[in-house]
Amino acid sequence: MGDVILLMEILVLGILVIGFLALLITRGDQHLVKPMATPLPTLPPVLLPEAQDISAQDIQDIRFAVGLRGYRTDQVDQVLERLTSAIEVRDQQIAELRQNAKYSQQHEESP
Repeated sequence: MGDVILLMEILVLGILVIGFLALLITRGDQHLVKPMATPLPTLPPVLLPEAQDISAQDIQDIRFAVGLRGYRTDQVDQVLERLTSAIEVRDQQIAELRQNAKYSQQHEESP
């Protein structure tokens, strides 16, 4: 009989602990509790060059730290892939425009 009572007490205590944790987690979204994913000052920042100097390789080399709540890595990877493609296209267009400008300038100078 004593074992049954002990088991019931453990069960009730477990339910109370789980309920309390669930309450803390859901109330965290309402700013009643500090959020768990605060940035740590010890983590290095994600560094990128100046906007005009960013290359596709810079985007491919980005790595983010994962916090307690983390992030959807598949979404971040998808965005980084799209950015990488856009930067590659931009760099190719800039190179072509510079080549065309150089070609036009050479033909204007020679009679």
